Amino acid sequence: MINLKNKKILILGFARSGYSTAKILKKLNFDVTLNAADDLSNNAHARELRELGVKIVDKSHPLSLLEEIDLIVKNPGISYGIEILQKAIEKDIDIITEIELTNTLFNVDMVAITGTNGKTTTTQMTYEILKKDNPKNTFLAGNIGYPSIEVAYEHQNSLIVTEVSSFQLEGTKYFKPSIAVITNLGTGHLDYHGSVENYQNAKRKIYKNQTEEDVLILNIKEREKYNLNQINSTIIFYDTKDNTDADVFVKNNMVVFRNKELFDIRKLKLPGLHNVENAINAAVISYMKGASVENIRAVIYTFNGVKHRLQYVGDANGVKYYNDSKATNPVATTTALAGFKENIILICGGKDRGVDFKELVPYFDRIKTMVVVGESKEILYELATKNNINCQRALKIADATALASELAEIGDIILLSPACASWDQYKCFEERGDEFIETFNKIKNKG
Repeated sequence: MINLKNKKILILGFARSGYSTAKILKKLNFDVTLNAADDLSNNAHARELRELGVKIVDKSHPLSLLEEIDLIVKNPGISYGIEILQKAIEKDIDIITEIELTNTLFNVDMVAITGTNGKTTTTQMTYEILKKDNPKNTFLAGNIGYPSIEVAYEHQNSLIVTEVSSFQLEGTKYFKPSIAVITNLGTGHLDYHGSVENYQNAKRKIYKNQTEEDVLILNIKEREKYNLNQINSTIIFYDTKDNTDADVFVKNNMVVFRNKELFDIRKLKLPGLHNVENAINAAVISYMKGASVENIRAVIYTFNGVKHRLQYVGDANGVKYYNDSKATNPVATTTALAGFKENIILICGGKDRGVDFKELVPYFDRIKTMVVVGESKEILYELATKNNINCQRALKIADATALASELAEIGDIILLSPACASWDQYKCFEERGDEFIETFNKIKNKG
């Protein structure tokens, strides 16, 4: 990695990450080949890369490519189990991801945020605070949609707030953010990582190369999940309770860090204890990077959430609307339900993947009515009525939202949190959430 200039680099996989990596490496005069399983013969971005002089091999992953390659930059989503990567491992060829390459090539200060849940909200909130405090030198990147190599190339000597996934971290060797956060360490992507241990070890790589000059922020409730004696970072533990064993804690509703009151948790727009945790992470990162308490509060008190992730859409006729279309499984929906105490009209349902919705039952006492849609609506209807919850059927999200608004009274909450994937009726969860927002706007404009 020290002498990248002399290495022949293979970029495995296309999409935005592969395209950006190939383009920037070529501009920096590296010897670059891009390989993708897709047919790129008519792809405009591939055509642009060819014109720049990037060699492109598409439609398959020929093993002959490995004969001339020193380093592979892998698209994070590509499994290590495919033949070309297994052969590369046998040949001791370095396999990294684009986030590692960015860290190696460019002089940028990186704040890195990962976790099983909450990383997108935390990343967006942190970025908005730091951007408000330092608008000319703060940028957003990573798993949130902007390749870090693209941002770092265009804005060197900057501060980059980046969301990093377990897929990206798996392909790191020397990655070293100045501040790292693990929002929580649960279970995910077992089809990719093979085991809970592998998944969690990938997440832990975020702090592997940190020194005592760097900071690692962790939830004190999860301290047993880490071998603290092997961590070289300066660890900051936080708690949502009045717990002076933590470095950051809540006292009289104020988040306190180093004798400084950062914000009042009662003034958050986003519901739920998990969003208090997200806000604490964002505030502590920002404060340590020099943001003023005034700017921290200004952003945190007005933050409506990331689109489709328990996003506060607005109020119509005294009823609050929340868009949690990203909740594609029952556990995600229980997290949303936990954020409200009562008077919820829950819109749920979608693709029937044979999921058991029993996780929802403990939260039924918070639900006033359910409006169900999609392939799974009869399963959900039966579950609701069996537990004495009023339930109504609807065709699609627009119909369900309109029906929910008719059933709602002042003080109620209409929550779209489907507990299902969207593919039975929509291309993606974003399209589903957009339909909810559009319907809300029509309801609000009617007055």
